Amino acid sequence: MLGRTHFAVGVAAGLLLIPPKTFPALAAGIGLSALGGVLPDIDSGTSEAHKDADKIMAVSILAAGGAFVAEAFFHVGLFGKILQNGAIARAVIASLVFLLVCAFGKEQPHRSFMHSILALLILTACIAQIFPDAAAYFAVGFASHLAIDLLNRKREKLFYPIRRGICFSLCSSRGLVNRLLLALGILASAALILTSIPVRNAVSMVLPG
Repeated sequence: MLGRTHFAVGVAAGLLLIPPKTFPALAAGIGLSALGGVLPDIDSGTSEAHKDADKIMAVSILAAGGAFVAEAFFHVGLFGKILQNGAIARAVIASLVFLLVCAFGKEQPHRSFMHSILALLILTACIAQIFPDAAAYFAVGFASHLAIDLLNRKREKLFYPIRRGICFSLCSSRGLVNRLLLALGILASAALILTSIPVRNAVSMVLPG
């Protein structure tokens, strides 16, 4: 399926399976479900996820380089502060592992490693160290991507590193089913956001009774 469809379906799946109870949870749910929904296509050279990944990698390398220069020449004590705080250290390490896994996956054939349960588990574990209360949204979004791609005719290596891929060959990734899923994903996402607990609570405060 196309990127917009994965985005919409990922958000809808995340909010449906894990209803948020606060506005921060709603925002995290939308963001991480969407990220999980589109990230597997980082291995497709024509996808927006692949193009955005190049920019993110470049910015991350520059930021890391800047941190090393600052530490080497100005002794700002940045690394010492990170190591002294266990939670920050875990988040930094998890972020680096996440980027390295994505960099590896980006260079693999389409629908291989990045479309596998192994990638889902590794990347979700990284997210859990950074956003422990919202990692499930990422996992659901990622899983939704793998699930609807099974409908297409191109195999995905769900059980990577096993070479044989799986697909149901029911539809094209750009055809009618893709458009229907996109429409359903958008409608479901909008409905789930508007009927979510934080939105309902906000409306009841503005319009009591």
